[in-house]
Amino acid sequence: MTNKDDRIIDMTLEGGFVSPPPLSSPPLGARIMVWAVVAMVLAMTVLIVAVAFWFVVMILPLVLGAALVAYLALRYQLWRAGRTFTVRRGPRGF
Repeated sequence: MTNKDDRIIDMTLEGGFVSPPPLSSPPLGARIMVWAVVAMVLAMTVLIVAVAFWFVVMILPLVLGAALVAYLALRYQLWRAGRTFTVRRGPRGF
């Protein structure tokens, strides 16, 4: 098997490596597209949070009303029961 190595290493006469060319900035259209995508992601995040908050605000009165009905039903059952609860402590012989 032969290993073909086509890599080129650029070195100066003093033995130092030649620095790569500076990176060029992306074209204006690409930068605008990146910022548009970032803005869209942020807008979608805000929209999702707003819809979740709206859902919580809309369902909160229903939850509070159900809790109030349950509390009143419990108090009514306790009032009806009165003193009918008995405590059993075991056999009387002990």
